[in-house]
Amino acid sequence: FLPAHVNLANLYNQLSRNPEAEQVLRNAIEKAPKEGELYYSLGLLLAEENRLSQAEASLGKAAELLPRRANVRYNRGLALQQMGQRPEAEEQLLAANRLEPGNPKILNALAIFYLQDQHPKQALPFAEQLAKMFPAAPGPSQLLQKIQQELSSKEKKIR
Repeated sequence: FLPAHVNLANLYNQLSRNPEAEQVLRNAIEKAPKEGELYYSLGLLLAEENRLSQAEASLGKAAELLPRRANVRYNRGLALQQMGQRPEAEEQLLAANRLEPGNPKILNALAIFYLQDQHPKQALPFAEQLAKMFPAAPGPSQLLQKIQQELSSKEKKIR
């Protein structure tokens, strides 16, 4: 029973017993190798332990099995970004955004991704959308201001 395995692994994780959580998930994958949710849970666990290449592989398998799940793409994108695989990370984050346009965490990740890559023009639409969604929240408006400052300073350098 798939949910029982995932719940047991989550319980072990909450108890800081990650080796046992990992073993539960790996055993479940052996029994049900086509269940994307198991690979997704394992990928999140491995990412939490900073085992990024293994996490990305598991999240990649989850993405194959769960092609319509934006969170799978989002988390895979974050793992790839932390591994320095920027083009692949961008592809996954954009895929997540296509699956769930308007998801605040995906919009935020894309805005920050492009800002870190010093592409404020590409970051701008994501930050603007986020700021419109949460006009009273300081985080989105600060992010938007930072991007606008970057754009302004780039324009000054060009002149």
